[in-house]
Amino acid sequence: MNTKHKHIEHKLSILFLVMLIFIGVFLMLGVNLSNFRFLIGLRIPKLFGIILSGICISVSTLIFQTITNSRILTPSVMGLDAMYVFLQTAIFFIFHKFIPILSDDIVKFFLTIVAMVFITSSLQKLFSGNSKGKILYMVLIGMVTGTFLDSLSNSMQVIMDPNEFLILQSSLFASYNTINIYLLIIAYIILGVVIYFIIGEHNQLDVLSLGHDQAINLGLDYNRILKKYLVVISILVSISTALVGPITFLGLLTVNIAKELFSTYKHIYLSIAGIVLNIIFLIFGQLLVEKVFNNSISIGTIINFVGGIYLLNILLKERKIA
Repeated sequence: MNTKHKHIEHKLSILFLVMLIFIGVFLMLGVNLSNFRFLIGLRIPKLFGIILSGICISVSTLIFQTITNSRILTPSVMGLDAMYVFLQTAIFFIFHKFIPILSDDIVKFFLTIVAMVFITSSLQKLFSGNSKGKILYMVLIGMVTGTFLDSLSNSMQVIMDPNEFLILQSSLFASYNTINIYLLIIAYIILGVVIYFIIGEHNQLDVLSLGHDQAINLGLDYNRILKKYLVVISILVSISTALVGPITFLGLLTVNIAKELFSTYKHIYLSIAGIVLNIIFLIFGQLLVEKVFNNSISIGTIINFVGGIYLLNILLKERKIA
């Protein structure tokens, strides 16, 4: 067992080294004495935004896959991304003319968090069990909710003034180019509070990964833990999405890669590996957006493309096994 843990820690050390190399390249690429202060000042907030969203996406996706006992699901199936797009559209289309304070970045940030936590809480009753039927029901309800919110968003966008729509578009896609420093600080404070409450409870997730019946037999208060983790998931997803936009799909890619690289049930190792992989992928994606595509596409587009291919790969593998 100790040998296995040492092997895992050795792999994590290599991942950390790769991450540090990517961070160094991201910060120093194209930097010289004349532009050092400007470029570093521009890239530091992006880096901290990448780290925050990497932590939020990895931890929330890992927990969600554990409680649903499915490696092909992400928290986005609960309609959280669609809720974000709907809120941004509704605030811009309806409320910013009549209630201008709702257009304030900090107000929108907290409003998004509250709305996402609310929609997750509304779906909690669907998780009273861990049967395939319950999971399928949750996925269907999430898809229907997301489709409904998307249709409302599209309706408002169609009748919106074209110039206003162009302004709105910048907030509908994931981007690290316009991170608000004050929101970043607030997001880290919220993240710190959430991590403080769950940091010592990774053993519960190890037991939950055994399944609903086994968890109850081993003495866990399954429903209470489930409700708590669903709230945690909604908060983590909401602060990341409200800060940089919807990129939850990345968790599907990185968490599954972490599970393949580290053949362990220990969530402490899987969460760390997922966080590091998220940071590496996000930095690589941001470099592609800036240096290759010249900011002509969003990082979310790259994530959805790569994640979609990886999801198809997982489904094809599971079909062969079946």
